[in-house]
Amino acid sequence: MSSRDHRLDRAKGILIVLVVLGHFLTRASGWDSETLRAVQTTIYSFHMPAFIFLAGITAKSTRLAERTTFFLVLLVTAIPAYYGWMALLDLDVGFDGVTPIWLTWFLMAMVWWMLSVPLIERHPRTMLTASLVVGLVGGIIPSLGDEFAVARTLTFWPFFVVGKLYGARILTWAGERGLSGRTALTGAAVVPVALFILGDVDKMWLYGSRSIEWFDVGVVDGLGMRAAVALSAALTTLVLLAWTSRRDDVVATLGRRSLAIYLLHGFAVRLVEGPLHLVSGLLPVPATLVLCLVLAAGTTWLFALSPFDDGVRRYAQSVTRVVLAPLTWLDGLRRPAPEARESAVR
Repeated sequence: MSSRDHRLDRAKGILIVLVVLGHFLTRASGWDSETLRAVQTTIYSFHMPAFIFLAGITAKSTRLAERTTFFLVLLVTAIPAYYGWMALLDLDVGFDGVTPIWLTWFLMAMVWWMLSVPLIERHPRTMLTASLVVGLVGGIIPSLGDEFAVARTLTFWPFFVVGKLYGARILTWAGERGLSGRTALTGAAVVPVALFILGDVDKMWLYGSRSIEWFDVGVVDGLGMRAAVALSAALTTLVLLAWTSRRDDVVATLGRRSLAIYLLHGFAVRLVEGPLHLVSGLLPVPATLVLCLVLAAGTTWLFALSPFDDGVRRYAQSVTRVVLAPLTWLDGLRRPAPEARESAVR
């Protein structure tokens, strides 16, 4: 019987559904509807920080070149694929050679975060402090933006570092909370999200892709807002982990196959965005929400099928092996033959 804790898988499964739902809601009505904006604010306030926290839990420095190249292969494949798809659908998207298109920013950020793993393992306290400082104060740098996904990489880096260093313990702690503890955590997490909704907070604060200067606010107010968003995301992540069960079910399967879902669902979202936006303008808001929920559930289920998950992973792994083959060959040349090693021991 497997001893695997499926809460990690189930949490990822819940989050990937929210990612897909958020993208459908954005294409349906933007952030214009007050009701849908409340749903979107709730989703965007924590779903990517939580996802990144969970990615940190499973990050390792072993086979670092292979792991990093894996994400690079997906990145350089997804970018032209999405540009081509949007051009085919006659969607207005300008080419930018230094800015990952739309959802591909996460792949670029994963490359940067993976490269930081050896440093996190060797200097945990220093890197934790550095990530917290950069995540908070990095927004002061006015030039930070979408280029090479640097702004989001720095903004969300603390969640990756905390996940790497303490994620397993936090997962255990959250799972041990009783009903009263889980209820208290939920109540604490609801407060900042409710304030974001009531205050009609600019969605770009939640995206983490803009400097403080972009919002035209003072440094103190900007740092306070960034801190509030980060703390809110941390609280809601704890709530998610506390309420997530250990069952190995369809939600856990979605989590294990979340990479393929993340990469491919954007093609479905962009395919229907025109008709979806048109239909949502004719439907009452609750009906639009239900429609987006149905689309999100169907899209998630589709791309969670094993052919898509296996195909994405086998493709990226195969290309990664080809790319790294010269390095493997050179490494083999540098290593002494078995006979030479035995002679050295003697």
